[in-house]
Amino acid sequence: MALILIIDDSSFTRKRLANMIKAEGYETLEASDGRQGLEMTAAHSPDCILIDLIMPEMDGLELLEVLNNQGSKIPRIVVTADIQETVRKECLERGALAVLNKPPKQDELQNTLAKALGS
Repeated sequence: MALILIIDDSSFTRKRLANMIKAEGYETLEASDGRQGLEMTAAHSPDCILIDLIMPEMDGLELLEVLNNQGSKIPRIVVTADIQETVRKECLERGALAVLNKPPKQDELQNTLAKALGS
């Protein structure tokens, strides 16, 4: 069973995403900011990471950059309320597999996770 790490400073959003992901049969971990997410990534080696952009401590763009610098091959999906094309492009340039708008639809999230996990 795949392990998905959800990194978002909103506990409501984390719980909502966790419920959607668990409904697809995956396990979840949650982190409230980029720094905690980085620590959990090192400790648990998730199969995929969902990342919010605007967070305290370390934002999503910075987290993407750190993971790149570490050589991480873990698929990353950005889930954000920001709909600007420039932000979407920057996320993809920094290694995000996909950028989903909040709140993602169940089928959109399911399809993106399946692509990220190669299933």
